[in-house]
Amino acid sequence: MQQTLPLKNISIVVTRPAHQNHAICQQLNLLGANTIAFPCIEILPNPSIDPALVKQQVAQCQGLIFISSNAVQQTFAIIPSLKKFINNDCLIYAVGNATANALNQRSIEQIQSPNNGFDSEALLTIPALQEVKQKMMLIIKGVGGRELIYDTLRARGAQVQNIEIYQRSVPKLVDITPLNNKIDLILFTSSETVNNFLALTSDSLQESLLKCQTVVGHPRIAEKVTALGFKKLPIIATTPSDTDMLAAIKRWIRQP
Repeated sequence: MQQTLPLKNISIVVTRPAHQNHAICQQLNLLGANTIAFPCIEILPNPSIDPALVKQQVAQCQGLIFISSNAVQQTFAIIPSLKKFINNDCLIYAVGNATANALNQRSIEQIQSPNNGFDSEALLTIPALQEVKQKMMLIIKGVGGRELIYDTLRARGAQVQNIEIYQRSVPKLVDITPLNNKIDLILFTSSETVNNFLALTSDSLQESLLKCQTVVGHPRIAEKVTALGFKKLPIIATTPSDTDMLAAIKRWIRQP
């Protein structure tokens, strides 16, 4: 039975946004885990976005960069007909596989994405982004965040605009009661989620929670986890995808 349920009696906190945590919770449950869905970030539309202006910008650009699957979901929620505004000469870029898959699901094909890596640094190595002088490039992203893609493309001579299609916020109503139980693992797929996790949990709980093992989706998140006081060295998954986070958990459970 231990072979078929390798995560039996293991309690795992999943901190993804509510609309993104179901699949991995389901997979973990099938392996015997006790999962606690504890969304630490909420994705909301940016109320200041003008859909008509976005359509106009998309129609004129030569490069359209989606920074995350949330960027794809929120854009198509606001403008379901976005595809018909993309001109034939426009190249579509995705930061990683999850973002590319989200575009594929909406019938956007021939997407440029990194062969290795899943972050801004990897995206900027794509050959088509090396020669962008005078090209109009749009970056579809959330409010705030890193500006590496914007700054690098500007330095390469492109005309770059950010479209901040969504905003991230701390969930307003969160039940911390499930965290009073024994916790073995906490999953983090963004640095902001780590910050929010500690903001949402009570001081009385944090002494025990900071002793938990963490699994993170990027070295930058590992740095954040350590800086905020988690005691154990984080386990770093290859990417923050469900598949790679699950693989990292399986590696951890096999350790002596």
